[in-house]
Amino acid sequence: MKCKKQLAALLLSITLLTGMAVPSLAEPETTDPAPAATQTTDDTATDNTKPAAEDNTDAEEADSDTDTAEPDDAQADTPTDTPDQAEPAETEPETDDKSPKISIDAGASILVNAETGEIIHAENEKEKKFPASTTKIMTALLALEKCSLSDVVTMQDEDFTDVKNGASNAGLKVGEKITVENLLYCLLLPSGNEAANALARVTGGSVDEFVQMMNDRAKELGCVNTHFANPNGLHDDNHYSCAYDLYLIAQQAMKNSTFATIVNTAQKKLPATNMNVERIIYTTNQLILSSYSSIYYDNCYGIKTGHTSQAGYCLVSYAKQSGYTYYSVVLGAKAGSEYAGSFTETKRLFEWAFDNFRLKTATEAGSAVTECPVRLGRGTDHVTLVTADDVSVLIPNGAEVSDLDIQIATEDSYDAPIAQGDKLGTVTYSYQGMECATADLIALSEVQRSPILYALDCIARFFQMKAVRIIVGILVAAFILYLVLSFIAGRNRRKNRRKKRNARKRNNRKR
Repeated sequence: MKCKKQLAALLLSITLLTGMAVPSLAEPETTDPAPAATQTTDDTATDNTKPAAEDNTDAEEADSDTDTAEPDDAQADTPTDTPDQAEPAETEPETDDKSPKISIDAGASILVNAETGEIIHAENEKEKKFPASTTKIMTALLALEKCSLSDVVTMQDEDFTDVKNGASNAGLKVGEKITVENLLYCLLLPSGNEAANALARVTGGSVDEFVQMMNDRAKELGCVNTHFANPNGLHDDNHYSCAYDLYLIAQQAMKNSTFATIVNTAQKKLPATNMNVERIIYTTNQLILSSYSSIYYDNCYGIKTGHTSQAGYCLVSYAKQSGYTYYSVVLGAKAGSEYAGSFTETKRLFEWAFDNFRLKTATEAGSAVTECPVRLGRGTDHVTLVTADDVSVLIPNGAEVSDLDIQIATEDSYDAPIAQGDKLGTVTYSYQGMECATADLIALSEVQRSPILYALDCIARFFQMKAVRIIVGILVAAFILYLVLSFIAGRNRRKNRRKKRNARKRNNRKR
C-alpha cells in the first residue's frame, strides 16, 4: 500500500511538471484615461487686367472638346454608359444642428481641409466620372517631375491630331519652338490640347508611354477609381476618374511651387517665338480671371477647369483664408444662367467651409492618451502612450473637443524592452461619424526588461514548444513504464521471498 501511494504521488508530480502553465508575468488590466500658391509671375497679372467674361459661356468654351455651353437643364452626371458603375455614395449619418451640411448641384463633389486632410463634404466622391480637362493636372505633374523648365520643345504634326472641331487650344503651330515652362502655361491657362500632347510626347517618349506613366502615378498616389486614356481629357469611355482621386492628384501637384504659380495666374504674356508674335493667354478659371466679375473669388488660388458634353462642367480648386486652406473638386455641374455651375458651386463650398468650421486641438503633444500593459518590465507593468505632436481637428463652430469620439488601436500588451518614442498604436478622432484626424501613439518613456522575468518567460516558452512537449511526454511515459515495471518486479520479488520463507518454515516443522 505504501508503494502504491508513493507511485501515485510520483505520477502526479510528473504530470504537473510536463503540463505546467507558467502564469503571465506583469499583465494588469488596461486603464484608459479619460503650400501656398503665389499670385504673380514675371509678365503675369492676376486680376484687373481683363473684363468679366462676355455673355454666358463663362470662358469654359475654350475648355471644351467639341461642344458649346449646355442649357441650364443639361444633365451633368456621367452618362449611363459609363463603364463599371462604382458603388453608391454612403448614407450620411443623422446629425444635430452642430453639424452643418451643404448639398452641391453636381454629379460629384468633395471638400478637404489641407491642414488636417479631413473631408468635411463629399457626395459621390468615389464614383466614376469623366474628368475632361482636369486631366491636365496629372499631365503637368509628370512634366514637372521629369522635364527641365528651360527645355525647348518643337511642336510636331502629331501634337495636333485631336485638336479640331472646337477643341481647346493655345494657338501653337507646327514647327513652333517653345520652352516646357511656357508649354505648361499653355496647358493650364487656356487648356491647350496641343500643349498636353507635346508635353506627353517629350516627357514619355510617346503619348502611349506617357499615358502608362499617368496610370502608374495615379496608383502611387492612392487613386481608387482612375484610368487615363490620353493626356488632355478629351472624351473616351475608358478615360475616367473620381472627385476623391482628382483631389489626391491636385494635392500632390500643388506641392510644386511652379505648378502652384501657374494655376494661380490670370493671364500670361508669352514671348515671341519663331512662329508666333508676343501675345497674352488667359485662364479659363472664372474664379481668378477678373476682379470685375461677379463670380471672382479673392480667396481662390487655382487650379483647373474642364468641360465636355459627357463630363459636364468640372473644376478642381484651392482656396485659403485666415490660415485655413481647402481643396475642392466639383464634377458634372450644369451650365448655369451666367456662369457654369462648377464655378458657382465651388465658390459656395469654400464660403460654407470658411464660415462653419474651425480648427481645435484634440490632444496636445506629450499628453497621455492611454496606458497599455507591459510584460517583463523592470519596475513597471505599463507604458503611457502619447502623441508626438499636437493633434488638430476641424469641427463645426458650435462643437467642442469633448464632443469627439475617440478610438484607440493598440495591442493587448507589449513586451519590454520598449524605447522612448516607439510607435505602439494609433488614436482616431471622429465627430458624428466623420473622421477628423488619426495620429500615432508613442511610448512616453523607456521600459527596461527585467532579467529574472525574462529568464522565467524563456523557460515557460521552452516548455510550451510542441517538440519539447512531445519529447518530455515520451520521457515521462517511459519513466512511468519503468516505475510500473519496477513495481511489478519488486512485488514479484517479495512474493518469492515470502514463498521461500514459508517453505523454510514448513521444512522446519517437518523436522
